[in-house]
Amino acid sequence: MQTDFDLQGYTHELMALTIVDMYSPQLKSAYDFLTAHPIDGATGLQAGLPYIHQWRTTTIPKPKDEDVHAHFYANEERIRSRFIRSLRNEALRNTDHFVAIPTDAPEGFTKSVDEWKVYRQALRDWPQQPDFPFNAVWPKRPKG
Repeated sequence: MQTDFDLQGYTHELMALTIVDMYSPQLKSAYDFLTAHPIDGATGLQAGLPYIHQWRTTTIPKPKDEDVHAHFYANEERIRSRFIRSLRNEALRNTDHFVAIPTDAPEGFTKSVDEWKVYRQALRDWPQQPDFPFNAVWPKRPKG
């Protein structure tokens, strides 16, 4: 589960969600279209605005990048919220197995389960943080 990227930046993932938001939930990123963003060779960091790398669908004319950017900035809070909630939901799915207690689990196992339950609750509460989705802090994942 990747959570170490810049949640405040405008990435190709957000551009892909914006395209779907503009046109249709039936459009699928990586199937109907591909988005990308330039990477600085020295730092490995994003070096510019995202762009449409390939447009594969024939049912919808390819939009201009500038139109997609404008739609993103006009609807930024909603699109960011959708993106961050999808990351949160993936993190919850990926930690389900940490809170299932086997009947023959050793006594020390319960402490670990409790830590995962706290983390999972923090994930559920994440959208209620002040300034969500712009300045929300990803909950700290337990070790293990």
